[in-house]
Amino acid sequence: MDDLRYAVGGSPIDHSLSPILFNLVLSDLVAKGVLSTPSHPSVSIIDTTHIDELLGWAYIEHDLHQPAWQPAKQRLKSFQPNLYALGSEIVQMDSNPSLTPILQPPLRSVRISQLPTRTSDKEVWLNLTMPLKHQLQSMVFTQIDESLDILSVNTLRYSDQGWYCATTDGFGVVHVAHHFGIDVGQEAILGIHGGGGAARSIASAWIKAGGRVTSLGGRRQLPATLANFKHRIDTEFDVVIDTEGTLEEIPQSKFLLHPTYTEMDGTLEQRFERLSIKNHQIDGRWMLAAQHLESWRCLWTPSLGEHLPLLEELMTWMALYEHKLNEN
Repeated sequence: MDDLRYAVGGSPIDHSLSPILFNLVLSDLVAKGVLSTPSHPSVSIIDTTHIDELLGWAYIEHDLHQPAWQPAKQRLKSFQPNLYALGSEIVQMDSNPSLTPILQPPLRSVRISQLPTRTSDKEVWLNLTMPLKHQLQSMVFTQIDESLDILSVNTLRYSDQGWYCATTDGFGVVHVAHHFGIDVGQEAILGIHGGGGAARSIASAWIKAGGRVTSLGGRRQLPATLANFKHRIDTEFDVVIDTEGTLEEIPQSKFLLHPTYTEMDGTLEQRFERLSIKNHQIDGRWMLAAQHLESWRCLWTPSLGEHLPLLEELMTWMALYEHKLNEN
């Protein structure tokens, strides 16, 4: 694991919490003794609107397009020692009771037979966000799910055996829904506003899990193949997701999930109250953390799935991590 490199790319990217999540999961797996301690962990944020620039960094690491990381208010490269050390300290904490799941999520099936059987000494793991998810369309990449088919790639792995890709946004939302008590397989109804990469991934995963999906419009609407339910004016949705942030009138729903997340402040108690599963509005950190865990489970380290932290643990640690950074 000495030469493992991780980056998240997109634009804007300076606010991303993915570096925190990556270090927390890595620290937890090291603490459990299932991964070796990295001697030179490398984590980067790449601000770019072109997938080629991110792939170029994967081949040859460079300092281009790397802005100051806002959670720490400095460049990630200079913050690397603190990033990992703080994660190693925080993963010793128990999960907060207010984040305990109501239902356990299902495990999805992916095509992992062609993946490397173990993590090589030199690997690159990537997460993609807007506007990169639809730009990867090359046959050079081996997909383990439908990510290329629906133009929604958000997770990449490069090893000595080639490139592999996946979409984890969608199953991340299915995971969160169960966590908050929604059994998607019982034809739970999801309303999606927008039709970009994240929306397509979410719709596809929701339908595969046995749920119903309807399009609520947007600048870019869902393809007809990813909507299997026509709602009425009196329909109560289980979850509504506004992937564009422009939905003016929210239909009646049990939960409203915000895919984006804003800076969080206040005491630890106030933060956990905001993240509590009792809330009607689900903070975007839930989706981010769930899809990040799925990246580890299905693409980066599928052999270590049983050792990964629980979603409530990762959410607890992320809240603690953000709070400590705000204190500095």
